[in-house]
Amino acid sequence: MTLARQIAHNTLWQILGKAIGVAAGVVMIALLTRYLGQTNFGYYTTALAFMQFFGVLVDMGLYLIALKEISAKPEKENSILSNIFTLRFFSALIFLGGASALIFVFPYPSVVKWSAALVSLGFFFMALTQILTAPCQKYLKMGEAALAEAAGRIVLLGAMVLLIVYRQNLPAMMLSNVSATLVNFLILWWVVKKTVKITWAFDFHYWQEVCIKAWPIALGIAFNLVYFRADTIILAVFRPAAEVGLYGAPYKMLEIIATFPHMFMGLVMPILTASWLEQNLERFKNVMQKTFDFFVMLAVPMVLGSLPLADKIMKLVAGQQFIASGPLLPILMLATGFIFLGTLFTYTLVVLDKQKPMLKYFFLAAVLSLIGYFIFIPRYSYFGAAWVTVAIEGLIALSAFYLTFQLTKTKLSLNVFIKSLISGLVMMFALYSMSNLPILIALLLAVMIYGIIMILIKGIDYQLLKNMVRLK
Repeated sequence: MTLARQIAHNTLWQILGKAIGVAAGVVMIALLTRYLGQTNFGYYTTALAFMQFFGVLVDMGLYLIALKEISAKPEKENSILSNIFTLRFFSALIFLGGASALIFVFPYPSVVKWSAALVSLGFFFMALTQILTAPCQKYLKMGEAALAEAAGRIVLLGAMVLLIVYRQNLPAMMLSNVSATLVNFLILWWVVKKTVKITWAFDFHYWQEVCIKAWPIALGIAFNLVYFRADTIILAVFRPAAEVGLYGAPYKMLEIIATFPHMFMGLVMPILTASWLEQNLERFKNVMQKTFDFFVMLAVPMVLGSLPLADKIMKLVAGQQFIASGPLLPILMLATGFIFLGTLFTYTLVVLDKQKPMLKYFFLAAVLSLIGYFIFIPRYSYFGAAWVTVAIEGLIALSAFYLTFQLTKTKLSLNVFIKSLISGLVMMFALYSMSNLPILIALLLAVMIYGIIMILIKGIDYQLLKNMVRLK
């Protein structure tokens, strides 16, 4: 199997696993919003957002460093992964344990505090799982990783259904998240141990070396957290829990979708790293261009399609109580589109070992987002939070693109973007003219219209499409 076909094959399995995970996640949102209602879903959103803040902070850049290190030094793979896994274990214990104590200082209801403390166990397993993903990406086994995540999502959904049937309270509902992340971790551990051997390792000199390499990424993640997570936390302080719930429903959809570009870039990153180290600039540019085109083909119809279908999508996903979230969905989908493109360029900067120049833009984004949230959330509630999120994600994407271009002089073609935009606009206007159709039929027609037009105007690489579906 050629490298291109192997990547395409893994991408297909990755998309399948992610599709299962997304479907389970959407069903979970549907169940939770209907069971909890606006106020309790607001509490659920606040508890998750608070712990996610520290759950992401605990990454410290270790995942990206692990992926890059095992790609550059394959002969030391077992030692690298063992040391980074051990470092991750103890750092997660400290960060998440501290967060569980810290939330009791905040002026949240006790149900939010206990829910956050319980779900911290889930983020602990998730932190360990992330390190195990690195060897899967190097050996192009992301299909197994995606299916492991899908299995966790199914367990989450099953546990959630069981708890709803027995009318359990919100803290108990958080145990479903813990069970899901534990299952995901155990499956991925079983997959990884067939390829690499991970044991406890305490090479403190290497830990120091890793931390020196990781601190720019860790600082960037900390700044990223301010503008990506602080909106919900600040919204919960200034506005009623019901408004947090209305914001949380479409934002949860953003979070589910936004995991995909990170998974995909994890698959592409070893190839970009090898190409750059070998100074194979033609291959480097080709991989970047194909990834850019792929992200554009996903992001454009997602943003444009949400405009005519927003209310119906929110009613389908979250129920009648959350139709008011409809106008928020296209705004947050626009932010998601920027996240897709920003992910490509920020990961590329890691490949180039140029994370430090990006820090000033992350810092600027963090400062501007806090200013924006404190100004616009008290006045405009969730609309203020959503538009500030769009502006900041756009700033990050443009800044990362600018730095990548400056460092690599790689010019990306906008041919697929233009064709995708044309196809997306036709699809959008067609959906406006079919406003009376049931939402599921409208979504199916949207995919067909967009796909057919893209094929007709040669926006889709037919050969790449063949590679993705060929299994040999």
